[in-house]
Amino acid sequence: MPNKKHKNMILKTIIVDDEPMARNVLRGMLEESFASNISIIQECKDVPEAVKAINTLQPDVVFLDIEMPTYSGFDLLDFFDTTKINFKIIFVTAYSEYSLQAFEISAIDYILKPVRFEALDRAVKKLISKPKIENESANYKTLLENMQNTQDKKIILQTAEDMHIVKLSEIIYIEADSGYCNFYTETQGVILISKRLTNFEYLEIQDGFFRSHRSYLINTKKIVKIDKKNFTILMNNKKEVPLAQDKKNILIDKLGQE
Repeated sequence: MPNKKHKNMILKTIIVDDEPMARNVLRGMLEESFASNISIIQECKDVPEAVKAINTLQPDVVFLDIEMPTYSGFDLLDFFDTTKINFKIIFVTAYSEYSLQAFEISAIDYILKPVRFEALDRAVKKLISKPKIENESANYKTLLENMQNTQDKKIILQTAEDMHIVKLSEIIYIEADSGYCNFYTETQGVILISKRLTNFEYLEIQDGFFRSHRSYLINTKKIVKIDKKNFTILMNNKKEVPLAQDKKNILIDKLGQE
């Protein structure tokens, strides 16, 4: 349930999508289930129309389709100084899970097409609970960099006090710590964040990370030695992490393919 103090908060919202049916479906879902918190003030069929509407109407939220003719949803950011964006963007995309890593590691909200109520519900509740713009410019900048640079991606790690922008290539391993995670990095030391290890399993898809144990997600490029007898892995920070017995052969095969 949304926080009571935000119960009556009305967020001015713009929908941007080149497909009229898609706009109608999203509008219908928002008006039917979230009218107490969302007020749709404009629909736009493309990025130029959206830029004009944003400058004129000053929305709180923009639901932004990505794949549109002439200008993509990402191009919208080019029309604004990212350090001065005062609205939240929720990208609406048909991208595959493989491509969604750029959003995940950049801490940017997105909803997959076809839009499902559960995903929309989560997005709206998050908007209501955190209506204040915090670190959005850094997140959007990191998203663009990750989309353009597939070789040296960055991840946004937010602690209670700070926001860290860390290159994936500088992460040695991630350690589960109850409901938290410790990120062991080469340049920024150990960073503790309040997310579970399962939130970062997507890193295994293409970025050289491997779930060596239920409590460890390691960067395979930082492995120094595998002790096959004692089922441990020596990382380049001279720390040993456990290797589950059923993961040993999988890891060896993975390293053989890299």
